[in-house]
Amino acid sequence: MKKIGIAGLQREQIKEQINIAAPDQFECFILNDMDAAMKVKAGELDYYIGCCNTGAGAALSIAIAIIGFNQSCTIAKPAIRAKEGEVQRFVAEGKVAFGLSVEHVEHAVPILVSALANN
Repeated sequence: MKKIGIAGLQREQIKEQINIAAPDQFECFILNDMDAAMKVKAGELDYYIGCCNTGAGAALSIAIAIIGFNQSCTIAKPAIRAKEGEVQRFVAEGKVAFGLSVEHVEHAVPILVSALANN
């Protein structure tokens, strides 16, 4: 079972969406951004999902600093919804830290976990 660290805003909602979209496929841990990023870097977690108002700033800043810019990406920004093909490409490229804005949790998380489950 793959493990996901969830940080930032709307953590409980993200966890709920993961469990709805991909039941029994992911073990979710609600953590602060530092702990989640450190655990991904150490190999204790497979993925990091961060959420903030923009999907890029607070959602990913610590992940970028610890995990690395090349393994991090924003999947949904204010007024810009996640695109299935783009998310699949990010996962195929080896991204492990994903940021999204608060208004896209219900839309973006199912797309992301589908791509992660099939990776």
